[in-house]
Amino acid sequence: MEDMIEKQKLARDLAEQGNNKAAIELLFDLVVECAKAGNFEAAESIRSRIVAIDPMAFSAIIRSGEIIEAEKNHNIDADHRQIWASLYEALSVEEGNALYFGSQKASYEAGETVFAQGDCKPRLFLIDRGQANIIFSQEGVAFFLKSVEAGQFAGEDVFFPRAICTTSMLAQSRLEVRYLDANVLKGWNSVHPGLESKLMGFVAGVESTSELLKSRQMDRRRMDRIALGGKATALLLNLAGDQVGNPFRVDLCDISRGGVCFMLRISRRESAGQLLGIRLCLSYLDPKMSSAQNIEQCGTIVGIQFHPFEDCTVNVKFDEFLPDGLLKLRREPSIPAPNFDF
Repeated sequence: MEDMIEKQKLARDLAEQGNNKAAIELLFDLVVECAKAGNFEAAESIRSRIVAIDPMAFSAIIRSGEIIEAEKNHNIDADHRQIWASLYEALSVEEGNALYFGSQKASYEAGETVFAQGDCKPRLFLIDRGQANIIFSQEGVAFFLKSVEAGQFAGEDVFFPRAICTTSMLAQSRLEVRYLDANVLKGWNSVHPGLESKLMGFVAGVESTSELLKSRQMDRRRMDRIALGGKATALLLNLAGDQVGNPFRVDLCDISRGGVCFMLRISRRESAGQLLGIRLCLSYLDPKMSSAQNIEQCGTIVGIQFHPFEDCTVNVKFDEFLPDGLLKLRREPSIPAPNFDF
């Protein structure tokens, strides 16, 4: 560090003496030294000194810039680059460097909130490892919208318009990401004017939150709900579809061909969000029916609504519809639960 300071002082003295050529040569060597050490901020600062001494020193200015960009590119995390290969292939070396070094690395443990609905922190997340759920809350009901994992974006719906977060993102496993703050776009406008549009084009292939919410309303299947009573057996599944923990009993509320609702007591409400997006298998046999009419169905938890005390209703969307006629012999249809018409 002291050696670098001394060399910069010497370069300044040389420039003041009118020996610009020697000063620029010394500064050029310092740029290379800093770039190869990964100290890109110092390298850029020293390169700006070259420009200040002689704006016409094109060879040194251009070559030092190329060396900085090459070393930056070399320092991009290999795993991250492989996961996002299609994105980086669509960008120039300079744009790829701006994207990577303009982002910040972060990690979250399972259960942690990455961003919350209502936050004013527009960020674009590039997920490198793990899985998270995107959740929307309305009138006390939490809706599961989708899962995101390595190689997918999150936060794109508020990043480009610089808007307030309309959803929440909850880590389902250890999550490793790189994220861009919306402020980085201001710097790109002058230095990399095409980068924002390229990134927008790449993100355009992702179904937006507004589209998900719209489709949920448009595609709601208004099926008769049959009021149920009694117990069912539920079994949680992990991402690989393997059993997690032991089977447990739940109190059924109602069922349709597309899904089921049951009551569950949860002592810690903050833990409930971790259930959204979780898969489970449910087994139920109405006492009045034969064993041939036993319901064995797997699905995804798509909604949770809290009630007084520690009870909440859990809504599960089945992977497949129940067979026609299976529910006809059961009780009369109940009033459909709001927001959950499967």
